[in-house]
Amino acid sequence: MPKIKILFGFFLGLAVSFGLANNQALAEMARGVSTSILDIAGEPKPGYIISHKEALYAPATEPFDYDIVGVMVENSSLALMDASNQNSQLVMQKGEAQILASNSAGDIKKGDYITSSNTPGIGQKADKNGFVVGKALEDLTADPATNTGLVWSVIEPKYTYINNTMKTNLLDALRSGSLSPLLNPVESLRYILAALIVAATFIIGFSTFGKSSSRTIEALGRNPLAQRSIKTAMVFNMILAFGVMLIGLALAYLILVL
Repeated sequence: MPKIKILFGFFLGLAVSFGLANNQALAEMARGVSTSILDIAGEPKPGYIISHKEALYAPATEPFDYDIVGVMVENSSLALMDASNQNSQLVMQKGEAQILASNSAGDIKKGDYITSSNTPGIGQKADKNGFVVGKALEDLTADPATNTGLVWSVIEPKYTYINNTMKTNLLDALRSGSLSPLLNPVESLRYILAALIVAATFIIGFSTFGKSSSRTIEALGRNPLAQRSIKTAMVFNMILAFGVMLIGLALAYLILVL
């Protein structure tokens, strides 16, 4: 009986050890569906952010790249591979994987959005509105020598709105409004409302200035002696028109950043 108990404990220990090792391997594996892609340009590495430009897949080389498709991985829980080609690389487009990123745009903390950078394939913190590759699930611990490290993240390439008044200006915000179909309904409504306010105030301002200018010209022709008072009225109307437009711009800015 003692020998049987010893053998039973030995095999039980092996089974537990194998199970723990297998769980550890699964924990390190990207979780989600990855797709094999042929002929990725450059020298891609696991964790690199991949973009698709002009029918060519390559590591992303610009911040907030609109052509991001996903992150390169070594393996994943489910992979759609081309068995006929051994040179294909796996790219995760939706799931959880490690992104190779740096702290060049600020420390990456849990919950921060990650986007591409000027360094090919390397991610950075997204500190303003733009296209991102995903959201960090942990703080980034970067290697001091390279200032880069792998950070587990939710992979979901999309345009996102980041409320940061220090990094947002009105022109960027209005330009981003053209991408409102890619945003959630609340964010889309903010952009649409801001655009409508700007358009309405500019129409009101220009129409008011145009009408007052034509009336001023007619008045000068009828009564040249009142030239000074007519010009004063024209300047006042011009200031009023531009004031209306500035108020519209201010309201649109407040809607976008608050």
